[in-house]
Amino acid sequence: MKAFDQLRSNRSKRTFRKRLAKLPRVNLAHLPTPLDQCRRSAEKLMIGNLYVKREDCTGLAFGGNKVRQHEYVLGKAVADGSTCVIQGAASQSNHSRQIAAAGAKLGLKVFLTPKRDHYFDQMQGNLLIDHFLGCEIMPISPEASSTEAKQRLANEETARGGTPYISGMGATESLILGAVACVEVIFEISEQLAGKPKPTWIFSASQASTQAGLLLGCQILGWDTKVVGINPLNSSHEAYVPKDEIERIMNSAAQLIGYERPIDPTLINNDINYVGEKYGIPTLGSIEAMKFLASNEGIILDPIYSGKAFAGLMDYAARGEIGKEDNVVFVHTGGLPGLFANKDYLVKHLMES
Repeated sequence: MKAFDQLRSNRSKRTFRKRLAKLPRVNLAHLPTPLDQCRRSAEKLMIGNLYVKREDCTGLAFGGNKVRQHEYVLGKAVADGSTCVIQGAASQSNHSRQIAAAGAKLGLKVFLTPKRDHYFDQMQGNLLIDHFLGCEIMPISPEASSTEAKQRLANEETARGGTPYISGMGATESLILGAVACVEVIFEISEQLAGKPKPTWIFSASQASTQAGLLLGCQILGWDTKVVGINPLNSSHEAYVPKDEIERIMNSAAQLIGYERPIDPTLINNDINYVGEKYGIPTLGSIEAMKFLASNEGIILDPIYSGKAFAGLMDYAARGEIGKEDNVVFVHTGGLPGLFANKDYLVKHLMES
């Protein structure tokens, strides 16, 4: 990075870190997370450089990128005087597991409304961990709306005199705060790559907030980096966030921290081409990506989020979209308990390969 660009980048980081520091926040994550250079993988993928940003190393019940985001989400909940937090999604939700762990650390009551989906009766992976974390688990039917179930529970808690805070899908404020938290990921990467070229590409599993925050961080630093969010679900799923809503989340996050330059929506690439059969089911591509990174770097991905995201990165490289001179950062969002819930899929494929 040229000296002038580096100076401007450092000035921007100082300015916006001061603004981030003014937001309510709790201390949950082990930060900064590591940035691992993966030379063997880059050589085999025939790309310039590959780095893995280890958001799986945030600590707190197997870690994951949501721990970083919950610092702001639960910071706001605590500042608002909330007496409990409500989250609900699939039974193997990483978000739910991490917010239950955060609630345990903060002494804040957490209600989870997991769906009785095809993983629910296994009592494995994230759901098993949820039961250790002291949260109250109130399952709903597979066909029920998680957003509506959470709102009903919030209404009941309010009627009982509580002050609930809803997180996750259907809770716009928490999505915006999640994006704000991911701006710091870019600041950390810029410091960890000091003296080296800035990323040409950044890949991550993302439904909305993570990608919005990464892209906003790049814009703050003046990076022209291509930020690709590999979405683990498509428009058939309740939690799907369309591109225009990602743009709104990004604009709202920018407004919250006082970034006033216009956001270019054409920069949003939220790719749904690697979902496979449906959300929550591993793909051959995700399992091959897991094997590739594990056997070359000793880094373990999960089969639903980071595995599919890395499969996307590998496909972009195979198609020549990522060049031999490009510098790529892969943001590993965690999700490792999903390995155990998907044991049968993984074992079947490993035995056949």
